[in-house]
Amino acid sequence: MDRFEKYESDLVDRLVELCTARGLMDGMLLSSPDITARWEPIALDYSGDAVREFNAYPEVVLAWTAYIGMAVACWWDKDWVRYKDQGYSSLVGSRGFDDLDEHVTRDILKHPLNSKDAADIAGNLAFLAGEAYSYMMRQGVEAQSVDAFNIFRHTLSAMYRIGAALELKALRYRMEKI
Repeated sequence: MDRFEKYESDLVDRLVELCTARGLMDGMLLSSPDITARWEPIALDYSGDAVREFNAYPEVVLAWTAYIGMAVACWWDKDWVRYKDQGYSSLVGSRGFDDLDEHVTRDILKHPLNSKDAADIAGNLAFLAGEAYSYMMRQGVEAQSVDAFNIFRHTLSAMYRIGAALELKALRYRMEKI
């Protein structure tokens, strides 16, 4: 494990702790190899928007990444054969990056935008994005450097994984001993 993978692992552990303290998780990161594997192809397209928007809206970029994870987990649960090849363009609404959160919430997760569920998701993801951003900034890497890009890339991956785990938990998946 290189230092950036360790960084991502430590960040995920911290976010799982925070989610567990808020009652959103049970102390572990729910995941599926199918969901995890979808991140890289989506990230290739998402990264252009993410890099462009990051300086002005860093926490939005991080929260949107968790929304992407939630959407992919929802697709995985609904009909993976049908949705497994959906890309970034399926995750944005009519205003592109700007309404990704609303499109995912309303059209994929099927929560009315004025519902308590939608507000809870938005509040929790904003909190987690703030924590992830703070964690990222404490790494002490030089801005605009290769190290900064790698920290950014691994932070996006961590937020995607957290978003997917939150949706799997909401869908009542859980880990059990066999």
